[in-house]
Amino acid sequence: MSTRVRSIMIVSILLVLLGVTAGPVAAGTKTFVTAYECCEIGEYPGKEFFPDGRYHLRGAGSSFDFWSDDPRLDDATNRITLNANFVWMDPPVYAAGRMWGKFVLSNDGGWWEGTWTGVREKNGFSYFHFVGKGGGGYEGLQLNIRGERLDPDPSVTEVYHGYILETGN
Repeated sequence: MSTRVRSIMIVSILLVLLGVTAGPVAAGTKTFVTAYECCEIGEYPGKEFFPDGRYHLRGAGSSFDFWSDDPRLDDATNRITLNANFVWMDPPVYAAGRMWGKFVLSNDGGWWEGTWTGVREKNGFSYFHFVGKGGGGYEGLQLNIRGERLDPDPSVTEVYHGYILETGN
């Protein structure tokens, strides 16, 4: 087999493979949403430890009031578990670093359950990403929202933007 024929065959095989994998990833309708969260209520403190002067937290639990322009997220309670690896900072920031955990966001219509990640920067601003699946009345839906709190004060309302994906499953 000549080099030219072999090259054409390899390119053809790659194009077929790319055609198969480049098809639609998720069919569905995206509804874009804006939401807000505030008013933390600590439910359980978790475990704290301080390696090398840093602050680590595992398994803390908190609840937040959550409301949105979409009724599937409105008038809800967001219960999270919180894990964090922080370094100490001067007031008013106090701590900065990575955060992560699980969440259950629920209202009378159903619930969203999934994982979240976040970061609290050295200026005290915090950024979050929540990804979850719906249950109850929201079965077959997926949630993907990103939020921010542009203030070191943890009582300041967080603002979220993202979408609900209706997959038809």
